[in-house]
Amino acid sequence: MKSFQTLIDHARKKGKKRCVVVMAHDETVLEGIKMAYELDLIVPVLVGDAEQIARCAHAVGLEDDAAEVHDVGSEEAMKHAVTLVDKDGDFLMKGMISTAAFLKGVLNKEWGLRTGKILSHIAVIEIPGYHKLVFMSDGGMNPKLDLRTRIDIITNAVTIMRALGITEPKIGLIAASETVHPDIPETVDAVKITELNRNGKIPNCTIEGPFGFDVAVSKQAAAHKKIESSVAGDVDFLLMPSISAANIWAKGLIFFAGAKAAGMVAGARRPVIMLSRADTPETKLNSIALGVAISTTKRTRK
Repeated sequence: MKSFQTLIDHARKKGKKRCVVVMAHDETVLEGIKMAYELDLIVPVLVGDAEQIARCAHAVGLEDDAAEVHDVGSEEAMKHAVTLVDKDGDFLMKGMISTAAFLKGVLNKEWGLRTGKILSHIAVIEIPGYHKLVFMSDGGMNPKLDLRTRIDIITNAVTIMRALGITEPKIGLIAASETVHPDIPETVDAVKITELNRNGKIPNCTIEGPFGFDVAVSKQAAAHKKIESSVAGDVDFLLMPSISAANIWAKGLIFFAGAKAAGMVAGARRPVIMLSRADTPETKLNSIALGVAISTTKRTRK
């Protein structure tokens, strides 16, 4: 998948999907909702205080009849939204609700969207000069990575990429260098993960590493270091060594290199879109398109 325009075109072919927004009285979120609605990507389902939602919708120019509004108080909004998305929705989106409260609802043992998998954040980035979209984890969910967590993050990412038609994604395990060192745990785990992949224990992908970032994204860098690799220079997914490295790398690309981005949380029963208020409307649109594109429910709307 070469670009976000390609992703949006792919999403439009799936028909309109029901995007359930919890605590939807947020102009920055509704800007993205409006853009997605005008591209016929979604049926907006807005949960929260109806009067505040109407005021924000008017401020961004969202048509009065564009959305299905559920007038629900703040204490009940999260449960109501999860119930909606589970029963008759396609994906869930965070509005004017704290990240902690939002994730607590997603993970609620009684009525949440738990699957038994860990939740992981996946960023999708369109980088000037690179020939396709790059997927990356985990810049927002898992602060402590061990071998099991790294494997689970990879499994979540493979599921998402395969849903987008990337049937055999190429995965690079990123570290400071290609040298395995006992004091650098991501390099030690990389050896074990690549062995599991070769033995078929992590299927439907090709995993190589540890790689310095240069080797992962450049065939020339790999050749210079005399590394033979089918992943180098054609990587689809980067597993970063830490939450800080992933977060800083992605934001650096966006703010200094003009990269475009989308983001989602994987591992729940429905796609979950959780964005920052600092994200641009374009990032919100890209993320909504991602939610549409990976929705597996068969319902479509006219």
